[in-house]
Amino acid sequence: MSVLSFMKSIWKVINFIREIFLNLIFLIIIILIFSCIALIKEAQKQEITPQYGALILDIEGTIVDNTLYSDEIYALQNKIYGKKVNTSRENSLFELTQKIAQATTDPNITKIVLKLDNFAGADMSSLQYIGKYLKKFSEANKPIYAFGSNFNQSQYYLASYANKIYLTPLGAVDVYGLAANNLYYKSLLENLKINTHVFRVGTYKSAIEPFIRNDMSEAAKSNTTRWLTLMWNDYLNDISTQRKKVATQLVPTPNVMLENLKAANGNMAQYAISNGLVDALASNYQYEKELNNKQWVSIYNYQLKSKKDEKLDGENNRQKPLIAVVFVNGTITNGENNSNIAGSQDIVEQLRNIRKNLNEHNIQAVVLRVNSPGGSVDASEAIRSELEALRSYEIPVVVSMGGMAASGGYWISTASDYIIASPNTITGSIGIFGIIPTFENSLSHIGVYSDGVTTSPLAGNSATKNLPDEMSQLIQMNIDNGYQTFISLVAQARNMTKEQVDKIGQGQVWLGSEASKIGLVDKLGDFDDAIETAATLANLTDYEIDWQKPQGNWFNAFYSDMLAMLPKSTAEIFFEQLPEAKQLQQHVSLWNQFHDPQNRYIYCLNCADVH
Repeated sequence: MSVLSFMKSIWKVINFIREIFLNLIFLIIIILIFSCIALIKEAQKQEITPQYGALILDIEGTIVDNTLYSDEIYALQNKIYGKKVNTSRENSLFELTQKIAQATTDPNITKIVLKLDNFAGADMSSLQYIGKYLKKFSEANKPIYAFGSNFNQSQYYLASYANKIYLTPLGAVDVYGLAANNLYYKSLLENLKINTHVFRVGTYKSAIEPFIRNDMSEAAKSNTTRWLTLMWNDYLNDISTQRKKVATQLVPTPNVMLENLKAANGNMAQYAISNGLVDALASNYQYEKELNNKQWVSIYNYQLKSKKDEKLDGENNRQKPLIAVVFVNGTITNGENNSNIAGSQDIVEQLRNIRKNLNEHNIQAVVLRVNSPGGSVDASEAIRSELEALRSYEIPVVVSMGGMAASGGYWISTASDYIIASPNTITGSIGIFGIIPTFENSLSHIGVYSDGVTTSPLAGNSATKNLPDEMSQLIQMNIDNGYQTFISLVAQARNMTKEQVDKIGQGQVWLGSEASKIGLVDKLGDFDDAIETAATLANLTDYEIDWQKPQGNWFNAFYSDMLAMLPKSTAEIFFEQLPEAKQLQQHVSLWNQFHDPQNRYIYCLNCADVH
């Protein structure tokens, strides 16, 4: 046998082994996929019993308008890895309130118990909306109890709706005030020798402060202090009303608080009961013994009745008119929806499908639920123009503003018939900016240079070269024009002059209660008010809500679900708990995730997350 024949034989063997190996991997993947599908179907079909007794609101993680992953995925995760607390879990605000509403009229549910130790929090508007449903439950002569080892401010807000609040003997109630902090990168960028080219209009400066300062400007502090104080006053008014106590007793000034704590020998639990924050100190065993409840059902196991279950015997199957709800949840970008990302591609597709199938689906009105700090001009305009197209078919569009509907969130809201905001919605921030980083200094520092020839100073722009003056002028003029477009859209939508809009624009942030006074919103209210307004505009008395979901593709959805089921490292969990983690992700995304084709952004960088 020649050497060549021997080598060919070796290659055939290697190739055969390679094919077997690849086929085995492919087979394993197929088996895993079908196994996961089977488990998901099993989780969906599984009947959780019993559905009676005390409903436990044992919420884990945060509350958002629209979740990326379904409850079945989290149930499957628990099945695979065992039951673990998931503080990064996202919970649907509207599914939670629907369950509370159902429990209010469910004779099998006798009480609600709030066990919120693993509840990470929610924005003020969402807390008030949940509180509204807890109050209705209580008004139905069903008691609410709260138990915790330590109440943060979001947890305590919900606990204030309880008839009785229990705290463990070594616990505490951490209700001190609200804070809104931003991250600033000026020195970091200088140390990395990154040249940051910033373009802005007039006094709209605070939006890009994180990239040009190391601290908050006095103008930004003044603006933030105003709306943050209003929000804190609302918080105090709400908890004092629910607790039937004076706000200064529940949350005194720091000096008085320290004096009272000193009188309690530094015992935070004793301080809490002395000041009326809680009603009793008890261990978990003592509290369960006092409630003497034999049956409990977790909010995650309590099943919402389907429309089919709710139909009366003999009722025909004629489809009722629909009010479609479309979510804009997170930073507005070009592309698909993701965690904290509102992808214009998905949202536009939903709106377009509604418009093209109006008669078939019997959709009579649309509620756009906006909870966004804004983002790309290009992506925001794609959504706004599709809303305009929908309204041209005489379909009323009502905007329901959640915790935040600022900058790009307000841009898209201009294409509506009616805007309803919560008193604590962070809105406004009417302005525009551009930001382009270049890395020529960073590269030269390590001995890398970029050079070449162009036929024009406007050609061949690169992140490895300094921005030519001609290009800077072009971008600045484009930004100026974008601002004029923004205030023109607002002026037309709100029946104001451009000068009036400019006066309340320039990047200023307003709470919903302020926005209603200066004409940026039509009415103060919540999501339910938005649905009722949409029904009124469409002349509907009997209707159903159609919760829109992006079509997406099966593989991407499955891939995302698989990622959701992977256990997270301690470092990942710790990072997600940092108050500034979400903000950092959003700031970084300015330079990659939602890059605007013309480098124009309507984004409220100074709308800090409140905690």
